[in-house]
Amino acid sequence: MARNSMSAQDRLEVMELMARYQQCEDAGDAEGYAGCFTPDGVAEWANGKRTGREELREWMEEFVRGGVMGANPARMRHFLSMPHIYEGDGQRCKAGTYLAIFVYAEAGQVTANSLWTYLYDIVK
Repeated sequence: MARNSMSAQDRLEVMELMARYQQCEDAGDAEGYAGCFTPDGVAEWANGKRTGREELREWMEEFVRGGVMGANPARMRHFLSMPHIYEGDGQRCKAGTYLAIFVYAEAGQVTANSLWTYLYDIVK
């Protein structure tokens, strides 16, 4: 297992960041979402990559305009598993978690539309 010298407070801050990231995304809070990243932060997934807070904010605004993120009532929710935080030294760490995305259809059905594994490289 990789070395991890993070304090309990550091670990709690990492978990808070991971939760805030998803809550901002679900709420359609583009500024809050982008603020979860360092100025040169990167989000990368199967359909693309965004670098820097401005690109990340614009990307989230696109989702909000699409009507899924930030909808009232909510039409999408991201549920994270407990994180595995590793290779930490108090200034940076790696973390991983599973993610299930649930979508609420207008007809009232709720479906798990996708399952992901998130891998994070977190910098303080």
